[in-house]
Order: sequence, then C-alpha cells, then structure tokens
Amino acid sequence: MNKQIISQQQLIVLFFVYLTGSASVNLPGPLIGFAHNGVWISLLLSGAVAMIQLLLVLYLDKEYPGQSFNEYSQAVLGTWPAIIILIPFISLLFEMSTDIVFEVGKYANSSLMRETPQYVFDIFIFTTVAITVRAGIEVMSRMFTILIIIVMLFIFLTMLLSFPNYHSEFLLPILPDGIKPVLHGAYLSYGFTHAEPVLLALLLPFVRRPTRDLHKKLIIVFGISVITLIAVTISTILVFGPLAGERKYSMVEVARMIDIEPIIQRVEFIVGIALIVGSYMKACIILFILNQLIVRICKLKDEKLLIFPLTFINMICAFILHRSETRLTEHITVILPLWKLTGFTIPLLIVVAIHLLKRKKHFI
Repeated sequence: MNKQIISQQQLIVLFFVYLTGSASVNLPGPLIGFAHNGVWISLLLSGAVAMIQLLLVLYLDKEYPGQSFNEYSQAVLGTWPAIIILIPFISLLFEMSTDIVFEVGKYANSSLMRETPQYVFDIFIFTTVAITVRAGIEVMSRMFTILIIIVMLFIFLTMLLSFPNYHSEFLLPILPDGIKPVLHGAYLSYGFTHAEPVLLALLLPFVRRPTRDLHKKLIIVFGISVITLIAVTISTILVFGPLAGERKYSMVEVARMIDIEPIIQRVEFIVGIALIVGSYMKACIILFILNQLIVRICKLKDEKLLIFPLTFINMICAFILHRSETRLTEHITVILPLWKLTGFTIPLLIVVAIHLLKRKKHFI
C-alpha cells in the first residue's frame, strides 16, 4: 500500500473520473445556454483541442518514462523557470479543488437540506476528501472503480428512463444563430473540462511499468468521455428543448421529469447522488495532484505532511467564496477557460517546444 503504485486499469479509471466526474451533471445546462442545439459541435471542437494536449502529454511520457510533469519540466527548462511556469498551474489546482467542493455544498444546501448552512456540507466533504487522499492513490483507484460504475449507471439509467419524454424536433435547427455560439460553447467546455488532460502527466509516474498499450487505451477512454458528455447534453435538449439552457443541474431536472407508472417517479435523487459522488472523486484527484506537485517541488520526504494543511486552506477559501450568479457565470464562461489556458495549456506547450528544440539541436 505504501509503494503508491497502480495498474494501468486503475489509472484509466482515475483518468475517466476526472474527465467526466461532475461534468456530466454540471456542464450540459450552461453549455446548452451558449451553444444551443449546436452543443455537440462545441464538445467535438473542444475535445479535438484536448486530444492534442493528451497526445503531447503521452509524447512526453514516452520521452521521460516514469517522470512527472514538474520533473521533466525542470530537466527541460531548468529549476527556476520550471517553478515559474508551475505557479499558475498550482494556483489553478487550488481554485479547482475549492470550486468543486463549494458547488457540491451549494447543491446540497439549495436542493436537499435548505435549512442547513452550507459550511456544514463543506466541512464534511473536505474532511472526507482529505482522509481519502491520505489513504493513497491505490486505495482511491480501487474505491473509485466501484463508484464510477455506480455514477455512470445512474446517469445512463436516467437517460434510458427519460426516453418517453424525448422530442426529436427539439434537436433542430442546429445553428440558428450561426457558428459564433458554437465557438463560445467550445471555449466554455474547454475551460470546464477539456483543458485538463495535462493533469494526466502527474498521475502517469504512479503506474506500474512497462506501460504496454496504455497510451492507446487512454486515447480510447478520452473518446468515450467526450461521447458520454455529448449523449448527456443531447438527452437534456431532447427533454427540455429551448429551455434546456436555463436548467443549472440539467440531469437532475431530466430525472425529475421521469414518470413511468406509479412506481417510477421523482428519481432525481439518483442523479443528485451521481453529482455528489462524481464531484467528491474529482476533488480527491485534484487534491492528490496538488499535494504531489508541492511535495516534489519542495522535495519533502513525507508525502502526506501537507494534505491536511492544503485541505484547510481550500476549506477557508470555500468559506469566503460567495459569488453572485452574475459573477459565477462570468467566472465559468470567461475567467476559468483563460486561466486554464495560461495555467495548463501554455506550460505544456512551452515544455514540448523547448524539448523539441533541444532534441533538434542535439541531432544537428
């Protein structure tokens, strides 16, 4: 257990969890609001950009097997330049782990237990996340394998039971306002989830070597995650049509509409469970990556030393994080995609570019 080594299958589970996680429930509503019926085109566009990032991460893993992103960044750029480009990376991980738990607490407070203060949910979730991360990546991957199966089963069951409520005419027209809303939707989906394949570079060092056919499997899993998000968004449109973009937790609303005989009604709680569990798993992965990154930069011997302090910082940030709906929309649609571009994508491109230049110079 203390060796912190996982199998290829366990890494694939973690990769799929943080790609879909809470996105399958949180993403459709805001994304449909911008891209309308062309939402599937937006997901394909942002997915194509994310695929390029994934291929770059896998290329670096092939060039530096067994090393994490910060390790080969230092090898390529040098110690201090690598630390400089990792600063926005770390700040973004702090923001993500705080936002994920805050949104779960907000959902629980607004939809489940309205008389309970949100900080009660935040404390409970952060404590559970910290304990899980402290147990190690092997324990996380084993547990998440079961949980992600349950989450995806709930989501697909919701889509299947919603079949009587589907209206195919809601899918047309695809581009009523031209291509600009679709491009805006691609920008939003990129910032929400498709800028994150670079995080895989911090999980690959924990995989048991040799990694036979692992890269091909990760590409396939990424394709499955994109298809899953497209299916969820289309399901929402089929049920609500033009009103789909106004539903914040759209899959919860889809489940609320299910009415099949007297025995299958008001089953939105299963999607609520999927939202909470998916967000919990993603928060665990983000906190684990954040902890590993800081531990390796500071060269600490005890990898578990900073888990609780980092969790406490995130919890304090969640307590003071109170955005209005307008500011929250601006944060998700404008700030977050730009932040992920500078924090995730640009550092990855810099490392790849410098590596290729050094390699070309070496051959010359």
